[in-house]
Amino acid sequence: MKMTSKKTLIRGKNLFWSDPWEKSNKQLLVLSKYALSIFLALGLFACQDVVRPDIPEEIIPEAKMVDVLVEAYIGNAARSNNNRVLRMGGVQLDSILYAKYEIDSLQFAQNTAYYASQIDPYMRILEQAETKLSGVKKSLDSIALIDAEQQKKDKDSLLDSAKTNVLNQKIIPAISQ
Repeated sequence: MKMTSKKTLIRGKNLFWSDPWEKSNKQLLVLSKYALSIFLALGLFACQDVVRPDIPEEIIPEAKMVDVLVEAYIGNAARSNNNRVLRMGGVQLDSILYAKYEIDSLQFAQNTAYYASQIDPYMRILEQAETKLSGVKKSLDSIALIDAEQQKKDKDSLLDSAKTNVLNQKIIPAISQ
């Protein structure tokens, strides 16, 4: 065994040379224990019961809910485009929607929360609403296309009649002279 003096060796530790990894490994081990205990505590406290809404007293059937959502989406689109015009005219789109389908806002909110908690029916409702909205969009696009074609025809006929009038104005004075 190697002889060391009492000055260099206190309680089995070398004062002049210590392994830097030894100290950091111990600190890392302590920190990992604390981190593990914190994560376990958070995991236990994070576990909770998911409370799903009960079936509303006046449940809206899926088909009617599709129609209500389609109207609501169209109303929101109208509101985002012409909000000032709607406010100035005093139009309440939500009130019109509720009156049309004979529901109230509480019933709509409860049914929306209920269907949102039931994944399969809610996905069916949203897919049907999306299908109806795409049909509405196609019909509006085709109406816009027909309108654009009609405007082009009207413009062409106006140009033709203007050209005819210009030619007539040139020909008639030449003939009458």
